[in-house]
Amino acid sequence: MSDQKKFKVQVKSDHLEKLTSSSPESALAEMIWNAIDADAKRVEITYKESDLGLIEEIKISDDGTGIPYEEAEHLFSSLGGSWKLTKLKTEQGRFLHGRDGKGRFKAFKLGQRVHWDVTYHTSTETRSYTISGRKQSLDEFTITAEKPVKDTGHGVTVRIQDLESQFAILDKNKAIESLLPLLALHLSRYPQIEVFIDGEKIDHEKMIMNRTNYSLDDATIDKSMTVELEIIEWNDSFSSKTRPQRELWFCDAKGFPLEKYQRQIRGTGEFGFTAYLKSEFLEVQHSHGLLVLSEMEPTLSVITDIALKLIKDHFRGRLLESNRDQLEEWKAENVYPYEGDPQSTVEEAERQVFDIVALNLNHNLADFGKADATTKKFQFRMLRQAVERSPGELQAILNEVLNLPKDKQDELAELLKDVSLVGIISASKLVSDRLKFLTGLEQILFDDGYKKHLKERSQLHRIVAQNTWLFGPEFTLSVDDESLTAVLRKHAKQQGLDVIVDHPVKRLDDTTGIVDLMLSRSIPRNHSDELEHLIVELKAPKIKVGSPEIQQIESYAFAVAKDERFGGQKTRWHFWVMSNSVNDYAEMKRTQVNYDYGIIHKSTSPDMVIWVKTWSQILQENKHRLQFVKQKLDYNIRAEDGLAYLKKTYAEYTKGLNPPPPASEETQNEGD
Repeated sequence: MSDQKKFKVQVKSDHLEKLTSSSPESALAEMIWNAIDADAKRVEITYKESDLGLIEEIKISDDGTGIPYEEAEHLFSSLGGSWKLTKLKTEQGRFLHGRDGKGRFKAFKLGQRVHWDVTYHTSTETRSYTISGRKQSLDEFTITAEKPVKDTGHGVTVRIQDLESQFAILDKNKAIESLLPLLALHLSRYPQIEVFIDGEKIDHEKMIMNRTNYSLDDATIDKSMTVELEIIEWNDSFSSKTRPQRELWFCDAKGFPLEKYQRQIRGTGEFGFTAYLKSEFLEVQHSHGLLVLSEMEPTLSVITDIALKLIKDHFRGRLLESNRDQLEEWKAENVYPYEGDPQSTVEEAERQVFDIVALNLNHNLADFGKADATTKKFQFRMLRQAVERSPGELQAILNEVLNLPKDKQDELAELLKDVSLVGIISASKLVSDRLKFLTGLEQILFDDGYKKHLKERSQLHRIVAQNTWLFGPEFTLSVDDESLTAVLRKHAKQQGLDVIVDHPVKRLDDTTGIVDLMLSRSIPRNHSDELEHLIVELKAPKIKVGSPEIQQIESYAFAVAKDERFGGQKTRWHFWVMSNSVNDYAEMKRTQVNYDYGIIHKSTSPDMVIWVKTWSQILQENKHRLQFVKQKLDYNIRAEDGLAYLKKTYAEYTKGLNPPPPASEETQNEGD
């Protein structure tokens, strides 16, 4: 009987070569997983140095069950024929890692020659043998004859020789840095397993500072494929050895890492961590080779985005939690720019954003904490104003006032860029400003003390022109106080029409008219090539809309209808005339049976509608749109607040609008 024999792997060699293209870290990890799947309790990785001080051999030894001799040839010769395919757990009840029989080939990523020295128990004795392979002929292995040994131990020792390179993982600390995130969940689940790198134990519990689990209910594929996220935060004894770990791993449902998310994760502060996204769905994606294309597979992309946001939200909370003492110290110094408890959801969000920025500044600027109380108080006040006005203005404050280094500016900007809190503040400020505007506008339109002084063109017109959102979403101002000829030019440009405007647009009475406002937008709902124009004729509050006003807006509309240069089937026209109130004539015109309330004329060629509107309608429609957010943010805008906002924001247009005189004592008594 020969001392050894050869056998072939039943697969093409070019396919085997692809299996050796993994990273050195994953190749070494695969050797450890194979040992753990064989119920090893102890796995030791040792490096053998040459006389020149270079590593010439990597040895991975375990005390697992080994491989019975009669199974060895089958396991090594048939790719995908792993014994693990028919099992979910090992003999000792551990979840299995690999199940496709490919892991052993990854050893050739590290070296040209690989030997598996196997020792196992039969029913009567202990036997050993060796399987050997070479990278130059991956489809061929040799196996020695087995022989009995006196040693009662068992397991496999993998010897990797003729190393491809002096890999970074040949440094003990680098190896631990790379392998710990891959093994941490499994070592936590099975504490009896010990892994040593060149004599040093991977003590995962010693290196874990905090761990948190989340269920991604929004990302659940179906009832059978839930998605979970586990975040492990590393302490300084691990993450400070090099740079902080900031990794996200796609894992199967049991937590076995399958593929690392390749993009950099920013916006998590100074925390070192590894996050594990776990789902059976990810295992399916991995089997189809799609995890490396996470941004291209729609469902996977959505899941990844939800996980990344959750990671960033988690570390913002951890930043505030771990620095609670610092915040209390600032409050005790009387430099913290807020007092008492937050009075609304928005104020709570503003404070959290402020705290995040201030704590990052305190950490990144050496002199920040040494500043005197007066300086800190000023800087904090500047930060608060920036947060309240617009989180986007923080960049200028960080740069011009606090001299934060460019790299730290970028890091902090990234931290805040997709913070949901910033979105709350920005959205709530928009809603707050609009509610104040509506309240202030209502005052100057309907209060007798203001409306009789309100001028149409120089005041009301100018204020409304800067707030086209009043008339509906996505409208933009196209024409402001210009002729119908200007309306034609703008329309032709927006439609891309080759129209030569060599004579003016005339009304039916052969006169030219000045249009107060023309607003334009693309028609929504998949009709982006269609335009919608809104012509608004504003009237002073004291003027009731009647026959003259209606004739005026009709003359504009009919001028458009009769001028062939406005032609085209992809434009919708609305003409509004509006004031505080209407007379009987206008009321009858806008209550016609065949039209919606407010419409006084309608045609299909051109697509045109003429309306009579009142300010009370417009204000009510806008308040209704904002009502939901108003309730959620607990806003209560007083009339005086709205008026003050309007006067401050549009100071140049509200000059001369004085408050109404106080009611006389006699009038007050009558009211009583």
